[in-house]
Amino acid sequence: MTLPYGDVGLVMTQHDAPTGNIASSTAGVVVRSSIRSDNNRRAARAALPAAPLLIFLLLFLVIPIGSVVHTAISDGEIAKALPLTTQTLQSWEGDELPAAAIFMTLGQELEAAGHVGSVRPLARRLGYELTGGTSAILSAQRALSEDFDRADPKAWKAQLIRADAAWGQSGLWSIIKQHDSHYSAFYLRWATGFAVKIEADGSLSQETSYDFRSIYLRTILISLVVTGLTIVIGYPVAYVIANASGRTAAILLFFILLPFWTSLLVRTMSWIVFLQTNGVLNNALAGTGLTSEPLPLLYTRMATIIAMIQIQLPFTVLPMISVMRAIPANHVKAARSLGAGPLLAHATIFLPQAVPGIAAGGLLTFVLCLGFYLTPALVGGPSDQMVSFFIARFTNEDLNWGLASALSVVLILGAGIVALPLARQIARHSSDRI
Repeated sequence: MTLPYGDVGLVMTQHDAPTGNIASSTAGVVVRSSIRSDNNRRAARAALPAAPLLIFLLLFLVIPIGSVVHTAISDGEIAKALPLTTQTLQSWEGDELPAAAIFMTLGQELEAAGHVGSVRPLARRLGYELTGGTSAILSAQRALSEDFDRADPKAWKAQLIRADAAWGQSGLWSIIKQHDSHYSAFYLRWATGFAVKIEADGSLSQETSYDFRSIYLRTILISLVVTGLTIVIGYPVAYVIANASGRTAAILLFFILLPFWTSLLVRTMSWIVFLQTNGVLNNALAGTGLTSEPLPLLYTRMATIIAMIQIQLPFTVLPMISVMRAIPANHVKAARSLGAGPLLAHATIFLPQAVPGIAAGGLLTFVLCLGFYLTPALVGGPSDQMVSFFIARFTNEDLNWGLASALSVVLILGAGIVALPLARQIARHSSDRI
């Protein structure tokens, strides 16, 4: 039977509909992909001016920090010099001395390490964790150069124990067993005060080490004091500069920026001249009769804080000035016109709007103070040295790069934990004002 034209059209439409939907969907995907690619190209072109900065940060910030973190967790001296010994000791229970065959394996690896120059790094690394560990390795190396029956494992054992009694106790062997990997958290534990040193018999050592927890606490307290005092001193200065006329503001700002024309070392040395026993201040006090003998001003906590305040003051004041200048003057005038006194108007209207500048300056000063090294080292006493002083000591004098890197990592993490949330709050507060 022949269908009417209308029915034929209906049938054709039903058969053609899926093909039309597929074509439409494919075209939509192509259009969206094209729009996405165009947006990506535009974003890439917009980011091109920042490419030099990004490359600079990658080369001189990200990669160095990554290298420091890698050094902090690298601990391969033992595994590198004694690979077979550390593997063999994994089955050792630790109840009694290892088998004589393990003594023989260790002795042979010590001889091989002597040929490649890795004995001293091994001895220094064991000395970090074991009292007399350095001496045990070096004594063993000397003893193994003597004549004895090298085919008999018991002769190797007797020779090592005769060289140093530590080889006849479990403490040294337990340390070697623990370090079968080239990476560990030993230096990080040491930098945070959780690592312990042991005796050859496995008991805790009575040797005193650096109290890094107290050093970190001292660093934080000094940084907080300096930050608080720079805010108290810098706030009135910033307020005067922000509200002064053009010439007056320029002159005051010139004096704020003037210290940047002199190096940090020169500014610190000037404080030594000013505060020393026969310095300017003591001579002035003696000349006016206020003191009968020189005051011990130099190499004190007070000298450290004063010198740091003078150095950090511009970093605190400049962010305050930039924010205070953006505060409309008619806000305070409106509060005064409504009956508020000058102090009340300032405290309730001006000060809340200046908080982002105060917080930014304080945060910048606090983070910079955490890394101070030169000023406390020159004008402070032994009990005033901060974390950076010990990082420099372990890097340049003790050559303990693992511990120096671990201290740096802890310092970076601590600064980041403090800085990132505060920076986010500052940015949010600033956006709310806008």
